[in-house]
Amino acid sequence: MIIKCKRCHENTFVFEFESKKMCRRCIRLVARGQPTKGKFKYADNKLDHHKQRVQKVDMRVSGISKTRHTLRRTQSAMTLSEVSGSGSGQGMIEEPTTVDDTAPYIPPSVMRLQCMTLFIPFDAGNNFYKTNAKKGTFQADFIPQRDNHFASTSAPTTSRALSSLNTSVYPGQQVFEARSTPMTPTQIEGSYDNIVLKHIMACTNSSEWKRVHSASPIDLHVQLSRLCPEVIFLSEELKDAPFPKVLQPCPELRYRKIGSIKDILGPDAGVDAKNEIAAYALVDEKFMSHVLYDAKVLFRQGVKHKEKWLCVQKISPEFQVHIDIAGVHLDAGYTGFTSDTKKQQALAAVGEFARQNDIDALLGDLNMDSFELNGGFFPNQFNFTTLADNTVKPTYTLSHSNTNSQNNYMGGLIANTDQVETEAMNLRGEDTVSLSRTLDGKFYSDHPAIMANYFKSFHG
Repeated sequence: MIIKCKRCHENTFVFEFESKKMCRRCIRLVARGQPTKGKFKYADNKLDHHKQRVQKVDMRVSGISKTRHTLRRTQSAMTLSEVSGSGSGQGMIEEPTTVDDTAPYIPPSVMRLQCMTLFIPFDAGNNFYKTNAKKGTFQADFIPQRDNHFASTSAPTTSRALSSLNTSVYPGQQVFEARSTPMTPTQIEGSYDNIVLKHIMACTNSSEWKRVHSASPIDLHVQLSRLCPEVIFLSEELKDAPFPKVLQPCPELRYRKIGSIKDILGPDAGVDAKNEIAAYALVDEKFMSHVLYDAKVLFRQGVKHKEKWLCVQKISPEFQVHIDIAGVHLDAGYTGFTSDTKKQQALAAVGEFARQNDIDALLGDLNMDSFELNGGFFPNQFNFTTLADNTVKPTYTLSHSNTNSQNNYMGGLIANTDQVETEAMNLRGEDTVSLSRTLDGKFYSDHPAIMANYFKSFHG
């Protein structure tokens, strides 16, 4: 059959089983990708998170990207008659248009692959979350300053680097999750669906994906995956609460298990419950997703123990492209890496390992603070707050993610920084968010769930 390629706009012959949107040549150009070159360095991947948020909002409002390429050559003078073909205005010559001739050329994105990912940790040791329940959790509001510095709303004139807010109690912190009783393993086993639903409802536009499901379009899976998590990781399997084969948090959303570390390595591998991670992918009753999912395990040497990463690859067979997201639980030995030097070296090694293994992004329990990195900042929420002097300031609500409420362990990073970025998942503009560790006021974990909305761009 003959199609018109949506990229090069040329008519071309394709077989029935091939893409009806792009020709073979354009698919090859798009699929070859542009992997990030060079070694992963901590300093190169630090990000001013608030500045990036402002730039993204500005781009959405104006429709113009500040990084969009400009003309590369000075425009030649020509008469209006040569442009219009009429004789009016003869002799009137345009002034030469001067542009930056050294500006880098940024090829336009011809396709983007999205993968909204939710990571929910539990406590396989069945101990720490009980301690957490006795203490409760806390949060505090911070005003963003330049160069990733933040000032507490309780002391707005005092600014500190984001990294310095780790390993200490937040100034002016207040109760986030009150002291309560912990859930039993039996209660947790019967509540996996409810736990997932709570987190989805907290950070997505539920009325919109419910409307989409009710309309039941032919591309239901595509539309749902734009609005709610497409991949869910469950980490640290409790002995008496095995992870389910299927997650169905509500009638509109259903997730099937596509792999776990235990399933992939087999019973003889002796996978410890603390290292178990299971991955689930969104499915729909139409079975018209046009994407495939694959799960694999990567081994990496940590401080004392060998880590097992569960990597999910979302594949678009039609265009021969994919995005790779890893759910991780790094070596507990990293909890001692509190100095900036050791932490930055360790995270750089993690990022380099991901880059060498073609992992686009990772998230999970890092056992160290990644808040400064691209793809590593997980605030509770973004808001605007009226201060005592009646000024209105943008604020980020932050909450420590470990048992003692003094450290940030839940996080992530983007390894493929040339192609992957995070974008808003809801009307509040949140692209990465830290959630809770309770259900109906009762603690089920010592770490909060986190969620990120990843986009991978392909340039032809």
